[in-house]
Amino acid sequence: MTGHYISLVADYGGRSGNADLAFAEVGQKLYEKIDDIRHFEQLSVNAFNTVETGFVVAELALNSKIDNHIVYHNTAPRKDDINPRANNAGEFLAYCHLPNGVNVIGVFSGYCFSFLKGYAPIYKVKCESKGSQFRSRDVFPDMVASLAKHDFSSGKVWEFQGEELTNVPDMPENILLFTDGYGNLKTNIVLTEEQAKQSKLHVNIHDYTTIVNLGAGIFSVADGEYVLAKGSSGWILPNGERKFVFEISRRGGNAAGHFNFPKPGAKIHLQTLA
Repeated sequence: MTGHYISLVADYGGRSGNADLAFAEVGQKLYEKIDDIRHFEQLSVNAFNTVETGFVVAELALNSKIDNHIVYHNTAPRKDDINPRANNAGEFLAYCHLPNGVNVIGVFSGYCFSFLKGYAPIYKVKCESKGSQFRSRDVFPDMVASLAKHDFSSGKVWEFQGEELTNVPDMPENILLFTDGYGNLKTNIVLTEEQAKQSKLHVNIHDYTTIVNLGAGIFSVADGEYVLAKGSSGWILPNGERKFVFEISRRGGNAAGHFNFPKPGAKIHLQTLA
């Protein structure tokens, strides 16, 4: 299929919605630079939250079977150097070309690339990382456009490809990754053998606690009860195994509300019942 499918993932508006002016401005710039966009979508994440960005990028990119798909992300808290910065300098741009053909390009910040590690080399992009407060509109779209024009089937190295990055951090264990519109908490919980044998567990997030059932699915409990089960998200790992994302849900209710709406990155503590 001709034309590019662009997914823009960014923290403009801080998950308040995709109507933020920044989304419109970046989208306008991408249409200016890439003349064959057939579809453009935008997804908002919490401000400065690289955990949530990393999850959303992985869920979109690793599951994609769309031709000419580019996932462009920008969550840049500029925490790589907390000292005063000259000329709005910030984290540099990076990219990878996944085995399914999807190109991911975005700021190399925090955990934004963590779930992509092991699928394909991740490279630094040769471009400025300063010059504007709004680099994702004023600096980076030229690189996205160049990536869109590159023919990876030729085997040639992209002209802006820099060194391979080997310092991609691992995602912390047992944390919240994303909260959907129903208040279901998508996590990277991996149960120990002892925990997996239980029928119920104590779950604590930010000192808010409840008892959850271990279930085969989020509807495997009665209405109003809490459950920890494999949810709708996940992807195939590089070794061919399926990665399931466990969700903490309240059937017919809002699990996030019980835990006072934690942000992605919040630590999740599990305890077996006495």
